[in-house]
Amino acid sequence: MKTKRLSLSFYIIGISALLVVAITTLLMSFGRAGMDETLYDILYEIDKALILTTIFGTVTKIISDDIVSVKKNDEKMKKLGIHSIGEGRLDKKQTKIMFGGSGYKYPRELKFCFITGIAFLNDLKGKIIEAIKHGTHIKLLLADPIKSKDYLTRVSYINPQGGKYGDFFNQLKEAEVLVAGINELIKKHNYSGSIEIRHYIDEYRYNFRIAKYFDDVKGVTTNAWINFQPINKNAIDQSLTVIGRHDYTNKENKSSVITDSQNIVISLDESFNTLWELYK
Repeated sequence: MKTKRLSLSFYIIGISALLVVAITTLLMSFGRAGMDETLYDILYEIDKALILTTIFGTVTKIISDDIVSVKKNDEKMKKLGIHSIGEGRLDKKQTKIMFGGSGYKYPRELKFCFITGIAFLNDLKGKIIEAIKHGTHIKLLLADPIKSKDYLTRVSYINPQGGKYGDFFNQLKEAEVLVAGINELIKKHNYSGSIEIRHYIDEYRYNFRIAKYFDDVKGVTTNAWINFQPINKNAIDQSLTVIGRHDYTNKENKSSVITDSQNIVISLDESFNTLWELYK
């Protein structure tokens, strides 16, 4: 049916174009002097109307095709769990969604996977501590500085490090110190949340962040932020973030899970859990 509608659109535009050519040729051949004046004026007005119809019809067709294409692509992304794509750096709204506060629900769990994550952890240390105060449990997967030494050396060659935090090995030390400091605060003030680091070996592909929110009525909602960047760039310098979401709902006191084997958020969460258990 859709193909027939498209064919009909092209058919109408084609006939309009042919009529424009025919009438324009006729008017130019005879001119006003060689034709009844009333007939000439009628044909002239018809010609103008057909020209406009052809132009606007063609433009409308192109625009409508683009709209249909965008809508289809948007539907496909939603099925994959992807809700938006944007700049690699978190904006204020996404930061609030991830960590909670300022009217947003605090997550029950935050799961982060980085090579070192030191810039992210340092920049958002205050948000991390505030979330922990409100019961958030944070899990960090970072590269193993000893068992992944060769891997980190290769990555350093492709993407040289330096600046404030030094090379990858020093960044990992800084991350350990930062997390140790937060754990001291947790013990001192008896915060209900927690933070823990585990080190993976070579599984890193891109950095990603997962937030899980638990609600007695609505069930579990999982959000994910996945960064893609050129291999020779840091995520903070040049990257693209894919933002995903997956909802669990409770209906009539019975848990109903919206499952989709293609959902990227579910797959990412499962992947993190597998690595977390692997590197106890």
